[in-house]
Amino acid sequence: GRNGGGTVSIEIKNLSHIYSAGTPFESDALVDVSMTIPDGAFVGVIGHTGSGKSTLMQHLNGLIKPTGGTIVVDGEDLTAEKADMKRIRRKVGLVFQYPEYQLFEETVKKDIAFGPANLGLSPDEVEARVREAVRLAGIADEWLEKSPFELSGGQKRRVAIAGVIAMQPSVLILDEPAAGLDPIGREEMLKLVSGIHAEGHTTVVMVSHSLDDVGRLCDTLFVLDHGRLAMQGTPSEVFRRAAELRKMGLDVPAGAPLAERLRREGWDMPEGIYRMEDVEAAIRQNLKK
Repeated sequence: GRNGGGTVSIEIKNLSHIYSAGTPFESDALVDVSMTIPDGAFVGVIGHTGSGKSTLMQHLNGLIKPTGGTIVVDGEDLTAEKADMKRIRRKVGLVFQYPEYQLFEETVKKDIAFGPANLGLSPDEVEARVREAVRLAGIADEWLEKSPFELSGGQKRRVAIAGVIAMQPSVLILDEPAAGLDPIGREEMLKLVSGIHAEGHTTVVMVSHSLDDVGRLCDTLFVLDHGRLAMQGTPSEVFRRAAELRKMGLDVPAGAPLAERLRREGWDMPEGIYRMEDVEAAIRQNLKK
């Protein structure tokens, strides 16, 4: 990561959040969740609707206060009495689901510049940040003077993400960034997210219910189930536990069960593969033999 490898970007310890505690509607939204996210990691948080994943993300920039436990982001304890939330929110960029509904400026350029302009930076620095964000988000120059409302859904979402990137957060959290996009839009969005991570300055946390997406992009997965951390590990480690994932209502990437089945039938398949292209390569190897 930026500050000499091995440093921790986010440390969550025994985090609990109970909605409407003490009322008949009390429900455990998060129960005793602990996770360590290294600096510069690309992490996937997966779980079904109601698993607590969005609640967890909103804790990471202080939008929700925990009922118990601590959260330290980049060395700052969000749960401390005197936590400087303004500073923390500059470090943690949160892109909600369907962020395109939050665009409001008269031009695309002004929308992207809104955050940095509010940081009190010089006009030149704001301009530089807008240019960098535009490049990273794959935004065409001819969009900049348009109204955001003239753009397609996928284009608007890029603009919304560019506005968050322009703040240059050290942690970028994306809640279902490909939600509601068509297959081509999804591919482009996932490429965009992995490009932002590949630039190397950002810890990326991507929330998704698609194991395929996180399996292709992330180095570590955290699986939430009914507010508890049910599993964590590399995609291969997590996808080996296909039966448990199915019980949680999650679809294992198609390659994983296929590889398992071939292994049972005596094919030589590497452990823990789940990408179709890896399964295909393994089948070819077997056929060569």
